[in-house]
Amino acid sequence: MSLYSEDRPRDAVRRPVVLVSWDGASLPLGLVHLDAVPEFDWVLFDYTGRQPTGARELRGQPVTVLAAATECKGEIFKHLSDHLAATAADVGSGPWPEYVGLIDDDILLSVAQINAALHLARCERLDVFSPSLSHDSPYSHHWMRHQPHRIYREVDWVEVMMPFYRGDLFMAARPHYQDNVSSWGLDRFMIPALQQLRGQTRTALLDAVMASHRRPVTSGEKVYRNGRTAWQERQILRQASMELIAREAPQLLGSPWYHRTFVRRETPNKWIRWKRRVARVVADWFDESR
Repeated sequence: MSLYSEDRPRDAVRRPVVLVSWDGASLPLGLVHLDAVPEFDWVLFDYTGRQPTGARELRGQPVTVLAAATECKGEIFKHLSDHLAATAADVGSGPWPEYVGLIDDDILLSVAQINAALHLARCERLDVFSPSLSHDSPYSHHWMRHQPHRIYREVDWVEVMMPFYRGDLFMAARPHYQDNVSSWGLDRFMIPALQQLRGQTRTALLDAVMASHRRPVTSGEKVYRNGRTAWQERQILRQASMELIAREAPQLLGSPWYHRTFVRRETPNKWIRWKRRVARVVADWFDESR
């Protein structure tokens, strides 16, 4: 059975799983407002590796704690996919969760917002989605920021700050989590490539659900234990994604999607780079002046 096909019927799914990262010492789910009954299962990931793993109750919430000393979010993708694979084996290779969300520990939002995001995703048959970002949030991509007076907008990809994926799509990407520490390139290239191959291309930012990022964005210059920087990992996954498309779906090589994903924004000329810098300065000034 092909990795890049629908392995299971869409209706044969388990409850969504939402992972929130944790430093293992501070208040668990510290930035999550527990204002509703979760319509999903919690996974709390201790990225310091200090906490015992297993089922627990924290702040009145039944959670599964996973723990491992990690350097960045790519390793969290790997550990979560390993956990889901082991769980599926334990229950007789049952279906994957309906959706898998991975939320950073510096994201401020509520249980009701997560429930609403999942509801909207079901209504619109979304395969990948993310809440939008408040305008007072540190950000890497201006288009991730909230736009009023709309429910959602279609995009080509969402970044790894707080993404949600269909469970089978998340697991289809599992081989590519194995040697990626930073997660750079997974969001921008590999997940969209797999979406094209699997026919799961409904991707959106949810302006009806706005979250806030509470810490500065980190750079991609740190050298990880595999000897690579985040930027180098990104380029490796870009090349791997292009090769995957060329091998599995060569008819996409000349498509507008392929050009947007692998060419246009990767080889901008000086005029385009200058316009982007000016646009960002103007947007920041406008936000501060309101």
